[in-house]
Amino acid sequence: MTNVWCVRAGGGMYAESFLKGGFVGIGWREISEDLGPVKTREQLYSVVRRYFPTIQSAILLSNYVNEIHRFLFEIQPNDLVIIPSADADLLSYGVVDEGTPYYDPSGKDGCPLRHRRPVTWAAEPIQLDHFTAPFRNSIRTLLDVPAHTRMRSLLTVFMVEHKDEFIRAIGRPEVVATAQPATTKGAHRVVLEQLMQLTPPEFERLVVHLLDALGFEDWERAEHHGALRDFFDACGAMSLPFPARIRIHARFHRGNLGARIGADAVRELRQFIPFGDHGVYITTADFQPAAATAAAEEGFARISLVNGQQLADLIARHWTHLPGDIRDRLSLEQALVKN
Repeated sequence: MTNVWCVRAGGGMYAESFLKGGFVGIGWREISEDLGPVKTREQLYSVVRRYFPTIQSAILLSNYVNEIHRFLFEIQPNDLVIIPSADADLLSYGVVDEGTPYYDPSGKDGCPLRHRRPVTWAAEPIQLDHFTAPFRNSIRTLLDVPAHTRMRSLLTVFMVEHKDEFIRAIGRPEVVATAQPATTKGAHRVVLEQLMQLTPPEFERLVVHLLDALGFEDWERAEHHGALRDFFDACGAMSLPFPARIRIHARFHRGNLGARIGADAVRELRQFIPFGDHGVYITTADFQPAAATAAAEEGFARISLVNGQQLADLIARHWTHLPGDIRDRLSLEQALVKN
């Protein structure tokens, strides 16, 4: 299956170097060695730890590894890659060659992005105006992520939504998937069934990346349940559209599909929420009417309820923000659960 990837090229700053040199690249200038011999995620972790010995955050270290891993291993030969041009209305694109990733230590071409993959570029860029509004909006939104946000590092390399539309637009309909999309209800069920198959560490990593994608800031894990495998509690801040921030206590729960969470579970979460803060209970299961009543009780912290169907929608909406190995474990195409 052909995938379509976008590599930022420094926001288009180094696009001309990519096109002239027949490559696509990422930075990580601190890592001054060829990563071509690296074959596994574990080996990549060792390399990143060696070059960033002062990093104490396991989450930050994982983000670094995920970014490089995506470039080295998830992009495959014959995949398509697009890069933004200096002209914001143009996209350059090419086909990833069979050659292995490599490191250029010379810097003779003036491009500091030295971890590279060979690409055969199309002779002419394509105009964004050729695409539908959803495609244009998704690309522009991702390319315009401000440099000061933490999400930027996660999206230096990302899989492109609406890939079938892009492939058709460049005249390669033969690689467009012919499978019919599932119904929304069926797709939600598929997502949740796959989510239940994740190992506890994989479930935790999924939650971590969802928290970042949802805009949680300065968050920390809360061990209200201890190290139980199907609960993940976290507390963090979230900025509002106007100059204000709220503290949110979130509970992620993997419950049996079809089960219904009662009022007691909602009240149990509330005891950990200080006055003035908010709560959210996110589950693969569903909620009893009494749970909704308890969540809205007057005089207590308000708790938002997110059931399995809504969780599936969240995963679909933030699919490109998830690390590649988790996407592989879920074995889903974003089109199956697109809103």
